[in-house]
Amino acid sequence: MAFAIKKTMVASLLASMFFASCAATAGGMQMAEPGAAPAAPAAAPAAGSSYFSQHFSTDALGAEVKSAVINANLAPVSFNKIVVHTRDQVSSAAQPAQPGQSSPSTYMVTVVLENAGHGLVRRMQSVQQQNATAFVRFDLTYRGYFPFLTQTVPGNANALPPMIEARKILRLDANTDGHMVFAYLYGASGQAAFADPGQVICDAGRHYDASEIHPAIQGQARELSCQAVDSNGIVTDKMTLAYLEKYDVALVLHTHNPESSLDSTVVDFTVE
Repeated sequence: MAFAIKKTMVASLLASMFFASCAATAGGMQMAEPGAAPAAPAAAPAAGSSYFSQHFSTDALGAEVKSAVINANLAPVSFNKIVVHTRDQVSSAAQPAQPGQSSPSTYMVTVVLENAGHGLVRRMQSVQQQNATAFVRFDLTYRGYFPFLTQTVPGNANALPPMIEARKILRLDANTDGHMVFAYLYGASGQAAFADPGQVICDAGRHYDASEIHPAIQGQARELSCQAVDSNGIVTDKMTLAYLEKYDVALVLHTHNPESSLDSTVVDFTVE
């Protein structure tokens, strides 16, 4: 597979958390230059592996970002590990269904959320279609909605693609209500950071019972309406998330951009 990083794609990968990867699978995935990739893995790393814990931790952040996170003294999340199973439907405007194919495409997703310390959440998403792994995505986030590190590994990859990294935090709003902004400089591992920043902007909406999402989820949920903005000030993705107040983490329920949309339904939720 030929790989090419474009500035807008990198921003979307970092800012939209899950959507860019799922949309890429639906429409033909493009990833990054293999020259920046680490040694080839035997298979995509799994949740619970040393790769997941070591490379998506506070210590894996660049020195400037790590210092900013620690000095922010972010409140810790209230769980150790959560496993969520979802059924995701992706509709692609750019690639209409061919004869014999269903539209939208359906993916079964296993999401593993782990407390990474310092208020951060480590997330792994394994996306299955027709009993095969389409891709595995790893993130280090602030409570599931502001991303610091992102890596997406196609199921047929023979090498790990570069990680997308936040290099400098320009603004990080740690509140979970009202208006929230994450502004950052970013780049791919082994490459210089882009000169212009990206942003994730969220506005909190209604409160509702989290059991509306799945009966096993306790407490209240707060609706978050977020958008990813590239360095040209263009909105690249719009997202609806549910911030689960008992667990201090957000789940993605809907995403949309001009090419594709994704709707996620939680079918199982387990706190370990």
